[in-house]
Amino acid sequence: MALDNNDKNYQLQELGGSDYEIAEGQPDIRGWDVKDRQGNTIGEVDELIFDPQSLKVRYMVVDLEDTSLIDTDDNNVLIPIGLAQLHESDDDVLLPNLEAAQLNSLPKYHKNMLNRDYEDSVRNAFAGLGTGAAFAGTASTDYYNHDFYNEDNLYRNRQTGVANTTNEAGTIPIIEEELHIGKQVVETGGARLRSRIIEKPVEESINLREEHVHVERTPVNRPTTDADLATFQEGEIEITEHAEVPVINKEARVVEEISLEKEVEVRDETIRDTIRRTDVEVENLDSDVNLENRRTTDLKNSGTSNI
Repeated sequence: MALDNNDKNYQLQELGGSDYEIAEGQPDIRGWDVKDRQGNTIGEVDELIFDPQSLKVRYMVVDLEDTSLIDTDDNNVLIPIGLAQLHESDDDVLLPNLEAAQLNSLPKYHKNMLNRDYEDSVRNAFAGLGTGAAFAGTASTDYYNHDFYNEDNLYRNRQTGVANTTNEAGTIPIIEEELHIGKQVVETGGARLRSRIIEKPVEESINLREEHVHVERTPVNRPTTDADLATFQEGEIEITEHAEVPVINKEARVVEEISLEKEVEVRDETIRDTIRRTDVEVENLDSDVNLENRRTTDLKNSGTSNI
């Protein structure tokens, strides 16, 4: 993993919070899941430790998950970059030579502990796990001359990001985008009719007739006539009273109709977008220029590293 910066002062430091960044075109593996050789997810890459003098990543800080496979209260450990491999296509970092339980024996990592003595303890711990050959020496010039720090191991499963200087021929695919325009029905609004019954009080006046029977007694003093004698017998007279009472009758009438109608409007719209296409420039190089360019490239590659 190449790093871009002009500061060459030697001191291992964390990439996060520094003035350095991952070179364009190289994957930033921070946040990727880390899996052991059985495929168990044991944590994720929390940080990268790099050497500003050589612009090489030396370690990755792995934040271990609290699982039954790992017994740890402090979740961060340091793993040399050469022990990791990228998955062929997924954003996963694999530890093909390690099991989750082996990480219990690693020294725990804190940022303020980063020094050469701590590095020695980390290297010795991995050497004791049988993950690599013995170290050739401890001098600063060859301290990282070990497979633990071989960054090419990281890209063993991938070709992207690894420079290939041995191929005699190469192919650049010409990719061209096509614009396909279709139609999709989306909901933009609408209306809803909801009916409910409301009540309101009404009143109206009406004249009602009532009958009342009154008994009248009129005192008289006259001789009896034949008509009076004709009624001089037992009998009865009956008069029935009548009264008008209000009768309420309701009639439901339709006074208005409300309906929903949908009107379809057709309009023309111009769609504007951009499509991309690979454009390749072909340049012929003579032998003298080609040789000079190759020497310049070799000189640059001697001071650049990739993860």
